[in-house]
Amino acid sequence: MRIINLIHTVFSVLALFSGAFVLLNIKGTRLHKRIGYLYVLSMLILLLTSFLIFDLFAGFGPYHVLSIVSLVTLLLSMYFPLFKRTYRGWVLQHYMWMSYSYVGLLMAGGSHLFALVPHWPIWLSISLFWVLPYLLGSILIFTRRKRILQQLKMRSGLDIIVR
Repeated sequence: MRIINLIHTVFSVLALFSGAFVLLNIKGTRLHKRIGYLYVLSMLILLLTSFLIFDLFAGFGPYHVLSIVSLVTLLLSMYFPLFKRTYRGWVLQHYMWMSYSYVGLLMAGGSHLFALVPHWPIWLSISLFWVLPYLLGSILIFTRRKRILQQLKMRSGLDIIVR
């Protein structure tokens, strides 16, 4: 295994665990922020290394395009808490972009599972490893959004929009 693939894999796993921790625990705490920064750093490293991996397409391919989308999602998720805290909707924006950043990470991980079941029809692999995580993730994001934001507003006293 090339060193770049190893670095990419290590930080992918770190992002999976740190992202899950942040999503499953109380928002707005010092621990949330620390583990959240670990997630962002892990994502940045895995995304940057993804642009150095050309095993599948011998050049720039569709996964590199998805890495660009993921990078934009990650940067938008951090733009609001870092630069737009005076905007009342900043927490909602951060929550939505960061949540979908994690869903994208799960879908990217699903891409690696395609190789484990090469005899499956492509529609089945896409359904299980991309569509299902996206749909389940979206349902969880939208059904938990109001409760999470309301709890954060009550606990922190922040003047934020809760929708």
